[in-house]
Formats: sequence, C-alpha cells, structure tokens
Amino acid sequence: MEFYNFASHTLGEVIAWIAGAVIVLSGIVQISPIKLNPWSWLATKIGRAINAEVIAKVGKLEDDIEAMHAGMDEKAARDARSDILRFGDELRLGIKHSKEAFDNILVAINEYDEYCREHPKFKNRMTDITKRYIEDIYDKCLRENTFL
Repeated sequence: MEFYNFASHTLGEVIAWIAGAVIVLSGIVQISPIKLNPWSWLATKIGRAINAEVIAKVGKLEDDIEAMHAGMDEKAARDARSDILRFGDELRLGIKHSKEAFDNILVAINEYDEYCREHPKFKNRMTDITKRYIEDIYDKCLRENTFL
C-alpha cells in the first residue's frame, strides 16, 4: 500500500488543498464551540450587500422618528408652559378653579419641570413666578376649602 506523496507538490499546493478541505468540512460539520460556518457568513455578507440601500433607508427612518419624537416632546413642553401661564392669569383675574383643575395643572408643572431638567438648552424660567403663585393659591384653597 502506497501513501499519497506530498513531496511531489509545492507547499502552496498543499496549503490550498488543506484550506479547501477545511472549507468543505466546515460547510458540512460545524465545530462546537467555535461555530465556524462560512456559508452563513457568506450569506450574511451577500444579504447586506444586496440590502445596503434598504438598511441605509431604515437607519435614516429611525433618525427621522427620533427627531419627530424630540419635536413632539418639545411641543408638549411649550403647551404645558402655556397652560401654566394661562392658569396663573386666570387665578390673578379671580377665576376660581376646582381641585381637579389644580391637580391637573400641578401635574403639568411637574412634567414641564422634568422636561426642563432633561433639556437644559430649552428656554425656561418663564413660569417660575407663576408656578409659585399657583402653588400658593392651591395651599390657600386647601386650608380654606375654597375650591370651585
């Protein structure tokens, strides 16, 4: 019985044969725990190449949605600021409010303050005096039971 004579081949040919055998075997058998599977790697690369435009558009869409949410949050903060200032003006004009209306505006004040803390570049300080005034009137109404 005669063995295959590797000596008749160059080193490059032998390495090419071994590399080919490893690729073929790895496609058939996955080695645990290394999980070497060139076919799934190749399929992933081809899939990303084919879908590169779609992947880029999805990324842009995610950025646009994030920007839209940020804009909606800022609009909600501006609306809360308007509600706070309007409520304070109504109190100064002598308009009475129910305890529930006070509770709702106090929630708006808390949400507005939280937004301002999280977004230091947002223009604030417009409601500070009005917030204190609303809280003072609320305390007075609680003590005297004079809600609407």
